[in-house]
Amino acid sequence: MGKSKIDGVQPRPKGSDGEPKRWRPKGSDGSSSSTTPVGTGAAPRGGSGGGGGGGTSNGSKSKKSNNGSASQGGYVGSFIPPGCDADEEDDSGTRCYEDSLVKGFWCPPRLRGRNESLIEAVNDWHYAMLNDTNRNQFYMDTLTAVVKDKKVIDIGAGSGLLSLMAARQGASQVLAIEASRDMVDLARVNIQRNGQQDKIRMIHNLSSSVQLKEHEKADVIVSETLGALMLGEGMLDYMADARRRLAKPNAVVIPAGGAQYAMLISSPSLAMVSSVQPQCCHGFDLSAIGSLQDTGSLVFTKQWGFRLNSVPDLTSMSERVKILDVDFGTTERWHIPAVKTFRLEALQDGVIHAVVASWEVYGGPAGDERAYRIATHPEETKDEPWGFARDMQWGQGLQLVEDFDKAAQCDRRSPPEPFMVRKGDWLLLTARFSVPCRQTFQFTLSRENKDAAATAGAQDKSASPSTSPTSSNGNHSF
Repeated sequence: MGKSKIDGVQPRPKGSDGEPKRWRPKGSDGSSSSTTPVGTGAAPRGGSGGGGGGGTSNGSKSKKSNNGSASQGGYVGSFIPPGCDADEEDDSGTRCYEDSLVKGFWCPPRLRGRNESLIEAVNDWHYAMLNDTNRNQFYMDTLTAVVKDKKVIDIGAGSGLLSLMAARQGASQVLAIEASRDMVDLARVNIQRNGQQDKIRMIHNLSSSVQLKEHEKADVIVSETLGALMLGEGMLDYMADARRRLAKPNAVVIPAGGAQYAMLISSPSLAMVSSVQPQCCHGFDLSAIGSLQDTGSLVFTKQWGFRLNSVPDLTSMSERVKILDVDFGTTERWHIPAVKTFRLEALQDGVIHAVVASWEVYGGPAGDERAYRIATHPEETKDEPWGFARDMQWGQGLQLVEDFDKAAQCDRRSPPEPFMVRKGDWLLLTARFSVPCRQTFQFTLSRENKDAAATAGAQDKSASPSTSPTSSNGNHSF
């Protein structure tokens, strides 16, 4: 998935009709935080869950968002993972893999009859997730610190890896909840092959639809329903529901908390793949096509087929700012404001091309909940043996930037005005969180001093906006 531009990522995938698949973010209406291939099943992470947490299904048959009326703990507009068939009594509503192939194409026998949406998601990012050894170590360390002789619930159990970790590290019982029938069947095989069938019980359901008796409730809740955006797979909602209904008071949650961050960047290379560059068109004026540049949607780096830390000329244009702080043991979606604004200082002269969104989460024993940590900041995955796998399952969020203050006056047939700054300019970054789920967000950028726009715009009229000089020694090294 994604176009091969940098670091040799595979070419852009084709649909069953031979046409390229396109991804567009959802969630501004609260229906889903996912980023879903149009007319297809799976999606990048943060648009797709691996297991049983749950927005909108990515299966070929339309499913309702989790609206609370169909389950005990549903949250309106929250995410439902690809491959979810927990609300179906049979397979009649599931599109099978063979139905997604071009007529006459060979179907691998082992895939016949399996959920097409699940297969696409597993091949898209699930293997990369399982092979992210740093992620796995984070969960092993945090589970080891808290599960001895405890009852554990694993939300979105997928392959069963976290449940197996908990069982091996001394949990008395593990309840693994998974929304895909195919995945449940395979996880049971994994559990038996690893000799943990006496400790782990697998349930095919969304966690929001599970009911437990008082003596069955958990001491520990664990989940890895993190997306390219930290809350993109509905983790906040499903953790909150599990705390309220499926766990004992003061249950330990893993991860314990996390933070979503944003940073302004400049990159002529990024501009080369996201705007019309006049020097590349043999003197022809094709600037009208620039009017179609999307500066309103937050996409994922994997969709564009590159690792952000491999872009050679990427410069940080601001400090990284924390836009969201979450305690998975206490935070509810309504604690998050719909709009938040942050004051940033421009670190360099130049053009701000985009906002990058990345996150970090932490966990540990009571009193030391920040003992262990994982992150998606691009500089942290660079040159690490597990880094490529992490960037291929999560990566970062990316939203292109224009001069939003001038957007209302922009000709509909002209490209947006670039956002030019001088070092030391004070800027206002506004994040608008999706309603009602708060699982995704959109950025706009403005100047605190509106007069700075004229000063910045006059810095070098002869230079192309995408190649205006910027220092290569930004605050973060990629």
